[in-house]
Amino acid sequence: MRATRPASINGIEFDVLINQTTTYEADIPEYPTEKGYSVEDTIILKPLLIDLTIFLTDTPVTWAKRFGKNRNRVKAVTEELKRLYFNKQPVTFTTSEGTWKNMGIVSITIPKTAETGYACEIPIKLKQIRVTEAKTVAIQASYGKSGATGANAGTISSKNATNSTNKSEQKKDSKKAASILYGLADSAKLFG
Repeated sequence: MRATRPASINGIEFDVLINQTTTYEADIPEYPTEKGYSVEDTIILKPLLIDLTIFLTDTPVTWAKRFGKNRNRVKAVTEELKRLYFNKQPVTFTTSEGTWKNMGIVSITIPKTAETGYACEIPIKLKQIRVTEAKTVAIQASYGKSGATGANAGTISSKNATNSTNKSEQKKDSKKAASILYGLADSAKLFG
């Protein structure tokens, strides 16, 4: 499919989108599930990942009329990409095939090689940011109470982990709780 417009991130346009790989991934539980039960709630979808490689040049060919000739274009675009990265704000990635919003820049690699000269081939990794929305729901007062009595749903009480029982009582209690066999032996008066 021929591109009808240059690929861009937040309006920063690139000469060529060399490749784009979109990854859909999920965490699936390792434990077995009983037959007949739904597993939809246990499969956790991970954010969408997009790996792309773009190409920039100071002397564009494909979009020459659009970009013109600018001896500092590669430097200007790489500086803009770094600014987006360090701002830590969601970006929008657009190609002629689609638009992906709420993307975070995971990494940008800006190489400088003698082979490419005044051009630059830049790998970029994007990850989709999940945006949720809180909702407030009104619950009827009758649902705020428990059971037929209409009492409050309950309270929690806590107990100190340490108590003031002396050590000999603790030892005796631990022996009693130690086994059923101790209970049987104690009832037969085998221990003094």
